[in-house]
Amino acid sequence: MVEHQAEFTFRKYKSIDAQKYGQIRSSYSAALYNHVLARHAATSGNFGRLVDIGCGPGNATRDMALAFDEAVGIDPSEAMIQAANELGGKTKLGAEIQYEVRAAEECGATHGVEEDSVDMVICAMAAHWFDMAKFWDQVGRILKPGGTVTLWTRASHYIHPATPNAEEINRALLHLERDVLDPFETPGNRLSRDMYDNLQLPWDVQPDQTAFPKKQFVKDEWDRDGILTDGEDFFGGSSERSLEWMEKALDTASMVTRWREAHPELAGTDEDCVKQLVTTLRPILNGRGLRASGSTVILFFQKASQSSV
Repeated sequence: MVEHQAEFTFRKYKSIDAQKYGQIRSSYSAALYNHVLARHAATSGNFGRLVDIGCGPGNATRDMALAFDEAVGIDPSEAMIQAANELGGKTKLGAEIQYEVRAAEECGATHGVEEDSVDMVICAMAAHWFDMAKFWDQVGRILKPGGTVTLWTRASHYIHPATPNAEEINRALLHLERDVLDPFETPGNRLSRDMYDNLQLPWDVQPDQTAFPKKQFVKDEWDRDGILTDGEDFFGGSSERSLEWMEKALDTASMVTRWREAHPELAGTDEDCVKQLVTTLRPILNGRGLRASGSTVILFFQKASQSSV
């Protein structure tokens, strides 16, 4: 298992950084949300209170809140929570989403969230930053018996194989991620890239969290290493994007942020790591857009019901 290392890149974000992150990082696909909600419903899960841990600017919180009576989003970054509050969001009953500055490992202290009071916990591309032993302990406390936890992440950028010169474009993207940015990859980045293969699950931590029976665990994944699971398209679909959009999306990556912190004299110049990728891709694309997406993994857990405790 990968050793936990605290994440500080996003915690240092300023308000403008968080706003840009929220604008560029698109919401997840309807297919992903429908899959997550269907898994929850199949366990006879209730749709009372949702808690999104590591919510960032609240993109997933706002989307998922539409299926719940109450919704809470927490994140350790003040700038991210400020952005989330500015963007707002409502539940299916029209109630405002509650956002709070709080670390995942302290989610049990969230205002108004008592023990055994939460129907569903989600973590969208965030669990790889957590101290999982503390996370599982806290989540086991706030979830109702029978409540669920869903963790998901999306790994790397891959080009749809129908795109002209797809292999050459993928090589350039992987060169940036695996070579140029490799010195700036943290254990959390690697956990996400490896599609949570090595994420600490409830039975991996010490002491192990018996509140989550292993038999209830489900792992669903799609498009590992960019190989399309259904042979046709990425999970949730893909749409053509401009090279300029990809540049802005990569600007929000934590490894890119750390590269630029280490090379302030190059950041934003023609020698910037992202600028160099764009320079490489421009003649290959020759004015065309890119059909790009990533690998997806969803982990699903259920807290034991009272009758089985």
